[in-house]
Amino acid sequence: MTDLKPRLVLDTNVILDLLVFKDPTVEPIRHLLDAKLVDAVRSEASMLELIDVIQRPMFKLSREEQAIILQAWESVTRLLENEAIEPAPFTCRDVDDQVFINMAYSIRPALLLSKDLLVLELRTSAKPHGVEITNQYDHLQTLLG
Repeated sequence: MTDLKPRLVLDTNVILDLLVFKDPTVEPIRHLLDAKLVDAVRSEASMLELIDVIQRPMFKLSREEQAIILQAWESVTRLLENEAIEPAPFTCRDVDDQVFINMAYSIRPALLLSKDLLVLELRTSAKPHGVEITNQYDHLQTLLG
């Protein structure tokens, strides 16, 4: 049952670490996602951002590689419908990152993993609202006991 699992939002940079760069520090998250031990969500807006980012020439990803990345992300997350997303009472100075804040707020209590400094600076504001924001990839392990 999803209510018993920690609820999770990953921002695009964390997804890139997981699926593009295959950063070994993200392995604990990969394990939890693959084993369905967390309730990780995506939204239409977050998917559009991911698509935009992985299409950038700097990543040198073929269309096939991009499709594999998107399919991999969709396979370990559930879609949070637009009508289920509430605007959070705290806002990010980077408008593009607000989608992740709103997603986490909408499924609270939730953990938002981010590497973005403008998102991380909201830690204190978010906590009383049931949203924990961190850049510590191993933090999920502590939630699971």
